[in-house]
Amino acid sequence: MKTSEILECISRVLFPFILLYGFYIIINGHLTPGGGFQGGAILATAVLISYFIYPDKIRDLNLLIKLEKYVFIIILLFASASLLTKGEIFTSFLPIDTNVNLKSVFLVNLNLFIGIKVSIGLILVFSTFIEEGK
Repeated sequence: MKTSEILECISRVLFPFILLYGFYIIINGHLTPGGGFQGGAILATAVLISYFIYPDKIRDLNLLIKLEKYVFIIILLFASASLLTKGEIFTSFLPIDTNVNLKSVFLVNLNLFIGIKVSIGLILVFSTFIEEGK
């Protein structure tokens, strides 16, 4: 597929800003609307835009599938840590009277892992569509 030079040029300029915005949404997801899923979708968009610049860049889909599985396991383990401390799952493993800033570390990390998983998943879906369309 031949892409236009204008699209390639715009993609090169926008790529770092879209990545930065995606990480901003993920990191501030516990304070503002957004979070792991929204930021991950933005990160996936940035990577898919880079497909216009380097069409052969995404080659090893099996590696992405393995990476997505590992991130999913990390999310489950991280979220299950509270099962040992509080007897509940998907809650912060820190005590209730802990400093709020320290508690937000749990949410930021969980948002980060969810964002990475969502971005890898969306990249896999669109890459599969692109590969099937060739």
